[in-house]
Amino acid sequence: MKLIKTVLYFVVVVLATFVLVSIVGTQLVLADILSFGLVISLSDRVSATIHDIAGLATMLPILISVTFLLAFIFAESGRRIMSGKRTYWYMAAGLTSLPAALTLIKTLMGGTVFAAARTGYGMLLIALCGLFGGWLFARLINKGKPE
Repeated sequence: MKLIKTVLYFVVVVLATFVLVSIVGTQLVLADILSFGLVISLSDRVSATIHDIAGLATMLPILISVTFLLAFIFAESGRRIMSGKRTYWYMAAGLTSLPAALTLIKTLMGGTVFAAARTGYGMLLIALCGLFGGWLFARLINKGKPE
């Protein structure tokens, strides 16, 4: 039963992080468009965000799942070896996992697969989305238990 709950929590965290990263990515691209002097209505922002969530739904959740799985395994192993609060370990894992994966993909493939990751600011925001995912996972698996 514990394993099923953990897997369910993991899926929830991946989906929440996916939606957050998609929203951030869309808004960063729209901010670039605004810098050209174009006007973007709220309905256009919402429409573009929904379109991007649907368009990224085939690739981005898989990337987040793989990176979070590896990062959370390392975080739990590190916590067991060196001790410390699980929440901090998972937050650090989430913070670093997505930028590391996107940097590795860029290095191996020679290009950026996610437009928001092209700038340092975009990568920082993506890292913060990962931080949120790590925090959420730790909160869910710690629910009702002391760290």
